[in-house]
Amino acid sequence: MRVIINRSDAIGDTLLTMPMAKVIKENHPEAKVCFIISPRSEDLFPDHPYVDEYWVLDHSNSTFSKLNFLNKKMKNFNATHFFHVGGSHIPSIAAFINKVPFRGGLRSKWSSFLFLNQALRQKRSMVTMHESEYNISLLSKMGIEYNAHKRNEYAPQIKLSQTELHQSDDYFQSELQKQGMDYNKPMIVIHPGMTGHTLNWASRNYGRLIDRLENDNPGKYNFIISHTPSDEKYLFGLKDYLNSEEHSSLSDKVYFLDGSLRGLRNYMGILARAKAFIGPSTGTTHIANALGVPMVGLYSPIKVQSSLRWGPFKRQSDKVKVIVPDVVCGETIHCAGSICPYYECMAKVEVEDVFMAVKELLDNNSKEQ
Repeated sequence: MRVIINRSDAIGDTLLTMPMAKVIKENHPEAKVCFIISPRSEDLFPDHPYVDEYWVLDHSNSTFSKLNFLNKKMKNFNATHFFHVGGSHIPSIAAFINKVPFRGGLRSKWSSFLFLNQALRQKRSMVTMHESEYNISLLSKMGIEYNAHKRNEYAPQIKLSQTELHQSDDYFQSELQKQGMDYNKPMIVIHPGMTGHTLNWASRNYGRLIDRLENDNPGKYNFIISHTPSDEKYLFGLKDYLNSEEHSSLSDKVYFLDGSLRGLRNYMGILARAKAFIGPSTGTTHIANALGVPMVGLYSPIKVQSSLRWGPFKRQSDKVKVIVPDVVCGETIHCAGSICPYYECMAKVEVEDVFMAVKELLDNNSKEQ
């Protein structure tokens, strides 16, 4: 059995599709599993225990170039099964052209009806399970039934070598020293940015949270604000708060880490040693969860954006806290805006709520040590 899984879109979506590989190999140990991914997700896959190959689909290339690339790859791989889970449908066309016998995945857009012969219709907007569980359930068309009792065994995995961890440490130590910060202090990573259209906490609140954590334990932590250039709009309020004269004392305790400068592997190496992570519903939050970093996730109450579907896969109460505004949201897909009686519902999440959640995680962590 030789299986291709297409997940050529966002990092978080790709990470939540990885468990399919483990389930396939659990049921068919001889199987070879290949992922088709976007360039942004490439750094998730080196040394993955259940993925034998991965092909990077460059979205900047023409359709003809992508088809030519995939045709060559598929002929060599000799696939028996293909799954479209998300992203471009060009791999579905290539699987059709190459006459892959089983072409399954998610049945939604017209392309899935045309090029897939074993696709499964799922009403994911009903939000009855986690996104990873929806993905695993697509395997039912090949006779593999998802066993929810084994859910915890299927958590997404990221493998970082000791060499990579040491290299990330060395780099980050020199960067903090340039800013006059003590590398030996434990660090709290905050990622205010996000992709997609889900709701987020106010940017200034992340600054207020840093202030609250610092006041609780003066001088104890380094606060690392991770971001990429696409997150810039989520940093304005935070930077304005930190740059005010009133909070100037925080300047030597906060470091802005642009994860795009040295790549995702380096960023993950830094993130892996964090004492806590705080972030909204985005790929970086799923990475922190996969790495086992104690974390607080901030989630929208809108049904399709909910933590039930998009929250951290691992939910140990001593390591993971999920915070959702305490409102009764009647919206399924989009925010109703100003006509909603709970408009600006994310503002109902108080800084103190997040602070207490982070504090509990830090206390749990110190007890373990």
